[in-house]
Amino acid sequence: MSSILKHFFEGNMPPGGQFLGTDPVYAELAKSTIRREKELARRLNEEEQALLEKLAEEHAALNDFVAMKSQIYGYSLGVRMMAEVFLARGDIDM
Repeated sequence: MSSILKHFFEGNMPPGGQFLGTDPVYAELAKSTIRREKELARRLNEEEQALLEKLAEEHAALNDFVAMKSQIYGYSLGVRMMAEVFLARGDIDM
């Protein structure tokens, strides 16, 4: 069995990337979003289309930032939970 830490270090475990291709809810939302964006772009003049494109780029960057911060926070919580378990030495209240 290969090391999960090695895979993570080598960048072979993209966070969130594993579910994108298989989750039907994600697939439907992605199709709907793309369809509506194209429909809106057809109705806009060139200047408005450029604004829509910039908005979409900034929205994608914002989503990436939130995903990164959420991943960092999730790992931090996991480490803190493990530390509490190890430091409690069996004194965990239920």
